[in-house]
Amino acid sequence: MIKKNLVLVCLLCICLLGLQAQDTLTLSSRQTDSLFLKNNLLLVAQQYKMEASQGLVKQAKLWDNPTVNTEWNLYNPAKSKYFDVGKNGEKIIAVEQLISIAGKRNKRIAIAKANAKFTEFEFYDLMRTLKFELRDNFQTVFFNSITIGKYNDQLLILDTIIQALSFQNKKGNIPLKEVLRLKAVYHQLYTDRSELMFEYLDAEKNLQTLLQTSKFIKPVFNGNELAKYTLRNLSSDTLIKLSLDNRPDLKMAQSMLDQSLINYSLQKRLNAPDLRLGGIYDQSGSYVNNYTGLTLGLDLPVWNQNQGNIKYARATIKQLDLMAQNKSYQVQNEVIASYYKLKDVENQFRQVDIDFAADFELINNGFVSNFRRRNISMLEFVDFFEAYNASLLQLNKLNEKRIHSYEELNYTIGEELFK
Repeated sequence: MIKKNLVLVCLLCICLLGLQAQDTLTLSSRQTDSLFLKNNLLLVAQQYKMEASQGLVKQAKLWDNPTVNTEWNLYNPAKSKYFDVGKNGEKIIAVEQLISIAGKRNKRIAIAKANAKFTEFEFYDLMRTLKFELRDNFQTVFFNSITIGKYNDQLLILDTIIQALSFQNKKGNIPLKEVLRLKAVYHQLYTDRSELMFEYLDAEKNLQTLLQTSKFIKPVFNGNELAKYTLRNLSSDTLIKLSLDNRPDLKMAQSMLDQSLINYSLQKRLNAPDLRLGGIYDQSGSYVNNYTGLTLGLDLPVWNQNQGNIKYARATIKQLDLMAQNKSYQVQNEVIASYYKLKDVENQFRQVDIDFAADFELINNGFVSNFRRRNISMLEFVDFFEAYNASLLQLNKLNEKRIHSYEELNYTIGEELFK
């Protein structure tokens, strides 16, 4: 079974290396961001939505078209003549133009502009959310690939030791329980590696979708990109102010409230009837031939004074005002939580010796060498081997968690503080 697992590990490594050699994008964090902004279809679709909302602004500015009505004589019984519309016949032509009064047209334009601004905030909120997801998956792929590579090395070493001990067991030189103990360690490590591989592949899939590519992504972090993640002297009050000024979802809530205020003003003005101004020409059907007249019309607001829509608009203002206040509290609490989580992770990170990983690697190699020479016991080797692998995983997860915390603070503020 161990041989089979080892073969699978080797084959998977070979396949991944082959894929990376043939069809892999090696990207830094900045390159990933650039490719994302260029390729992501959801962002492109949202840009078309913004373009569409500008079309509605243009439409709101247009005047209503005039209406033309004509009336033609079908049959003249005095002359026993059909379609008597000539010089001595009868026809009527009327032209009418609707004129909005009380500033209703300007209010409709204002609503269209506010809606266009809302779609702009939607775009930035979508970009903020997708970019956070992009970087989160980027970090998962990067750090999991490091841990998986180390685990693969450990599995190969462990398999070699197990094969040697199995040979010695058959000769009667060592007890079977030592072989079984190492096999149990091997299977546990293989299980841990499989869980990391599932996370890695899920994150790869998400990265490929966000970047609109079928190529495998190989993330790299250079020194400058890692160095930017530093907690400067920023107070929670400063961060809250930044979030209230920058969060696009908060601006969306305020934009909806602004639209409701404009709509309430519009609904009150709709109670004032629009004016219909026109002219009429009647060839021979009036008290004089070739009659021309001026028409003026409007609806009398007797029964329908738009009371229902006004009440609806007034209630909507109260609803959206409360929702905007709630959103403001939510944003402030998110910033505070992200800030203190980051401080906690930074404190934890400072406790780790900078040379911890390198020193542990040297000690691990020494333990393996000494165990092969039987200078240390099985119990000592297993204890250290398990501690090494657990520490390796925790260290990489801590690095991933730390960067995630910085990106989460960026996300909750709505601005990239660390760039």
